[in-house]
Amino acid sequence: MRLLPSLLIAVSALGLTMSAANAADKCPYHPRDKWIPIDQAISKAEALGYDVRDVEADDGCWEVEGYDRNGAKVKVYLDPVSGEVVKPSSWLSRLR
Repeated sequence: MRLLPSLLIAVSALGLTMSAANAADKCPYHPRDKWIPIDQAISKAEALGYDVRDVEADDGCWEVEGYDRNGAKVKVYLDPVSGEVVKPSSWLSRLR
């Protein structure tokens, strides 16, 4: 009976640790006033061949959602200062 509360605490702590790790492997911290404007982030993603549908700030990155050259749905994270891709993800293509 006492195992359940301990197990729930352990699982919750693991989830928080994993969330922090996922955020950390995207973009390093940069002050917001150093970020490129959203229209520049869109231009950089389009120059890489992405058909951009949505862009928003997420975990210190520009998060770009759209389609790659093959028509697969993608989510790409851009460094907010340089505009370079830091983490491409095509996990959305598996949801079709």
